Amino acid sequence: RGVPLRVRQVEVLQEVLEKLGTRDPPALEKRLSWVPSCEPGEPCAVRRGARIGKLCSCPRGTSCNLFILKCS
Repeated sequence: RGVPLRVRQVEVLQEVLEKLGTRDPPALEKRLSWVPSCEPGEPCAVRRGARIGKLCSCPRGTSCNLFILKCS
């Protein structure tokens, strides 16, 4: 008859728990260019030559200072 229902439920639960344990953002967040939020004073960007890459989003009321590359 195939795999018993309880065995399949355990396998599915293990898959879900493994996915929750990863630190990588889900595929949808990657596609939408989602970035984590950061705290005031925390580095928010990195400079690579003439380009600046965003590391995180600054909280409301602050912005990423592109001279010092920190939320202020």
